[in-house]
Amino acid sequence: MPLDGITCKLLADELRKELQGTRIDKIFQPDKYTLFFHIRTSGSNKKLLISYDPTSQRVHFTDTSRENPMMPPSFCMLLRKYMQGAVILDITCPDYERIIEISFKTTDELHDVKNMRLIIELMGRYSNLILVNPQDRIIDSAVHVDFSISRVREVMPARIYEYPPSQDKINVEDALAKLDCGELPILQSESRRPVSKALLNSIKGMSPLTVNQVLSSAGIDDKMPLSALSENEIRSLSDELRNFCKSVTGRTYIPSVALSSKNEALDFSFLELKGYESVKTKKSISEAIDGYYISKLSNIDFENKRSSLLSIVNNALVHTTRKYDIHKEDYDEGLKAEEYKQKGDIILCYAYMIKEKDSSVTCKNIYDDLGRDIRIPLNPALNASDNAQEYFRRFRKAKRKLELSEEYIKEDKLAIDYLRSLKTAIYAASTTEDIEACEDEVKNEIIKDAPSKKKNDVNNGDPNKTVGRSKSGKASSRALRNAAKIAAAKKGNNKNKQKTECPSSYRRFFTSDGYECLCGRNNIQNDKLTFGVADKNDWWFHIKNLPGTHVILRSRPGEEFPSDTAVIEAAQAAAFYSRSTVIEEHQGAGNIKAEIDYCPVSHVKKIPKSKPGMVIYEQYYSIVVDAVEPGLNSYS
Repeated sequence: MPLDGITCKLLADELRKELQGTRIDKIFQPDKYTLFFHIRTSGSNKKLLISYDPTSQRVHFTDTSRENPMMPPSFCMLLRKYMQGAVILDITCPDYERIIEISFKTTDELHDVKNMRLIIELMGRYSNLILVNPQDRIIDSAVHVDFSISRVREVMPARIYEYPPSQDKINVEDALAKLDCGELPILQSESRRPVSKALLNSIKGMSPLTVNQVLSSAGIDDKMPLSALSENEIRSLSDELRNFCKSVTGRTYIPSVALSSKNEALDFSFLELKGYESVKTKKSISEAIDGYYISKLSNIDFENKRSSLLSIVNNALVHTTRKYDIHKEDYDEGLKAEEYKQKGDIILCYAYMIKEKDSSVTCKNIYDDLGRDIRIPLNPALNASDNAQEYFRRFRKAKRKLELSEEYIKEDKLAIDYLRSLKTAIYAASTTEDIEACEDEVKNEIIKDAPSKKKNDVNNGDPNKTVGRSKSGKASSRALRNAAKIAAAKKGNNKNKQKTECPSSYRRFFTSDGYECLCGRNNIQNDKLTFGVADKNDWWFHIKNLPGTHVILRSRPGEEFPSDTAVIEAAQAAAFYSRSTVIEEHQGAGNIKAEIDYCPVSHVKKIPKSKPGMVIYEQYYSIVVDAVEPGLNSYS
């Protein structure tokens, strides 16, 4: 959840206990919205993260690191000037507002000691960092706000700093006093609203999450009007509000992070959250915030990396498909080669019938067994012989197109199948190891083969590309041609040295009856798994006629065929890691079923000159199964 006023108040108290009297050692700003303060304490060094990102504003301790730019942003340089080496005097939160102030003592160029403040406003899209001098005048801010943006409050250099407009709400201490007097801390203006809205608009610093937690503990429907509550419900609500206020004022709260079934962080609070699948308590609010955002940002980074890889693969797929269409047009044109030759022969046979400036000729088709007439278009500017030679020229060109396009179409089909299999692997990636394996393959198989965008850059800095060529660009002598061969051989050796195997491990799991299964994370691993790791007697599984992962079911000594359970579970794994392809083909998700082919590894052959993972197989069995995720263990 975004930081509410009560959480900011409690967090400021935690930070004060840890940082009061410590010294700011270094300041870094890895991106536009994030700052890291390295703080030197008596026992150890701490790293304080401050983010004024509108979507993830926060302040907390962290152990994570980020790469810093070569040139620090101007605001970072300003903070270094005033705060680097400064001593932290106090950390406060004014009246349960979403503001944390760091007061510090620094020494200027004249060695005069000055007390200044860094004000961290954590207010969603209005979040900001503001440096204020001893006279409360703004030195500078991360985000400048003038009257064209806000007529309520300017945040500009040299202006006097003013707090955001105060909300007429009851603070926690006053709310507790009212509860002790037998009154609900609800403003009169909110008495007719639903109880959740009434609490949210009456008690300062509460958020929708904390309101819902209180109402849930009290057993009250959050949409029920306040006026409709019974005496028992009012008593229950008063008790829960009293416990809530006491946990805040007495600092007896239990910070926690709510987790999903996949151990992904869903929310955090200074309260022990209820109503989630799993809740993990933390020692401090700072630790809860840090754990939540590590999980959240890692998921965002994961999806960003997936999107980036998919974009590269989709672009390559579009480019390859466009080439295939062009080669298919050439192939269709090539099929007309014999037709062009026949028309040329017919024109020569009936040349006496063709008059000057004729645009066509109609005559008997000497190649038709029934002797039917044929109409042949002509170029009026040419005589009969020249028209025949034009058709023979088309014949030679079409014949050449047919020969070349057949080979190109085969290559294009293999490339399209490979790219689709890589796309499937990226969609199937569910862990960091999976996406890193796909990233490695994209770098090795797509990016390195991408053509240069620079039209005039002939060698792109590679001197071997010009070895063996004269100034005209042609290999004009035996010595130059030999030099070119040597350079090409050296370049091939360098490629082999530079190409590294994918560092990620294979997916590994055991069937319920103890058979070991290995699955590739990308096509490079699929290739190595099938032809390097698997034994010829192991069993190979793959989705039928679609791109997907290779699954190897380890055979047992002396056993001709694995158990039915092992076959089903291995096939389910092959279906699960190819589920994105199934959805794409059939335009539907839900209970995904797929047909899986399987055979001994000895029946699987690599397609010559193909990309990694591209195979053919024979003498196989087939089975239709549901796509079920297997239990995974690390491969060693």
